[in-house]
Amino acid sequence: MRVVTASEMKKLDEKTIKNIGIPSLVLMERAGISVVEALWRELGNLSNQSFLIICGKGNNGGDGLVIARELLNFTEAVKVLLFDSSEKLSDDNRKNLELFKNVGGEVMYIQNMNYDDIAQLIENYDVVVDAIFGTGLSKPVTSPYNEIIDLVNLYSKYTVSVDLPSGISADTGKILGAAVKADLTVTFEFPKVGHILFPGRKLTGKLKIAKIGIPRALQDILPSDRFLITPNTIKIPERLRESNKGTFGKVIIVGGSPNYIGAPLLSALGAIRAGAGLVYLFGPEKVVYNAVQFEPGIIACPFNDNYLTEKAFDYLLRFVDKKTVIVLGPGLGREKETEDFVKKVLQNLSVPMVIDADGLYHLSNFKDILGSKQNIVLTPHPGELARFENLSVEKVKYNYILAEEIAIKYHTILALKDVTTIITNGKNVYFNITGNTSLSKGGSGDILSGLIAGFISQGGSLLDSTIAASYILGRAAELYDFEGRNKITEILDLIPQAIREVVS
Repeated sequence: MRVVTASEMKKLDEKTIKNIGIPSLVLMERAGISVVEALWRELGNLSNQSFLIICGKGNNGGDGLVIARELLNFTEAVKVLLFDSSEKLSDDNRKNLELFKNVGGEVMYIQNMNYDDIAQLIENYDVVVDAIFGTGLSKPVTSPYNEIIDLVNLYSKYTVSVDLPSGISADTGKILGAAVKADLTVTFEFPKVGHILFPGRKLTGKLKIAKIGIPRALQDILPSDRFLITPNTIKIPERLRESNKGTFGKVIIVGGSPNYIGAPLLSALGAIRAGAGLVYLFGPEKVVYNAVQFEPGIIACPFNDNYLTEKAFDYLLRFVDKKTVIVLGPGLGREKETEDFVKKVLQNLSVPMVIDADGLYHLSNFKDILGSKQNIVLTPHPGELARFENLSVEKVKYNYILAEEIAIKYHTILALKDVTTIITNGKNVYFNITGNTSLSKGGSGDILSGLIAGFISQGGSLLDSTIAASYILGRAAELYDFEGRNKITEILDLIPQAIREVVS
């Protein structure tokens, strides 16, 4: 599903109006009616409820006035609270204010009221419709808007935002001074980036997407390079009936150290659940034998030391062939000798690699080596990427533009793991919103790296495999009955069910 920024949506609107010839008032009419339809589907009989529509002076407020007029067909308990007098409104807003008054609509002006009266008004209505700001907001909200937003959040029983919760940046999801906390948001044509990234994602509430008449042909002329991952996005490698273990590829998990015995095991189990035919674990003896005791299907490649050092490289070469996919990093440890091993692996091997955790830690000291590679997936969380690029976590978190730049810079697929995970090859960005707090545990990232490698080993592209693995792992977490009270291995057991949902 396409995801757009404020400027992309503005271009689509302008082209629809100027090139296609659909009047802006028609688009506004359809937008307002679509919100009322969404209210009817969500709340049922509208005639038994009362509605306060709070309208700004721009076109979002104009949408709100259409909503108010349409609601009068269901109930008389409709009132508009307007920020500005008519001469300060946008042309389409002013026209719809006139139409609302023509059908007997009641309008109150915020400038003529005190905050206590406004608070009482909000509290008296069943539903408050937030039509203050739309996607065009780009600067912090100031008085009196911020005070009214605070009153809505304090006193509204049920809040519906039009297009975007007022005060949220459509491009980043960040709060611009103050923002409405909606129970339901009805947006038009496409989700905006601000609906998907936190805190905007949280403040959006339930998101409904309404079509208002932007022609499909125009959407093709102005393509987007950002997408929300849905089941239709996922490509799972086919399981051929006439096959054997060699058909489904080979994954080598390279990792483990005295303090992190379990991480490589979780990666190996992730690769197995993805469907990889052969899964090897290359690491210190204690790590490897622990894993094989848990899952005898893992092929043991024990190295006689507590850490993987440069001399382990020649031993690793015995197991690598052209069908190999390597997961480098889970539980690897941060010893200087291990850094030498990681560098030698990257300098001398050209097979696909998924690099995570301590693999990223070591790679940060010689990351220019990535310039000569074309088949690397990096899977950092914000803290790891911040260290990798010598930036603050705040600068990195949910920064999809930065993620694109890093993917281009290092010729990699980048999966920036978070509550909303950002996946990019530098050309396209994919947002994954599956998952919950059942993944907020040590080991979930290890499973993800194994899943990615497992899909790659079966012939999936690096990008497709990363998208699929992120979605599937998140969906498996959602399938667990008691969110957050799970062992991480219990999520592994739900991966086949999540895959079945996608392929069926």
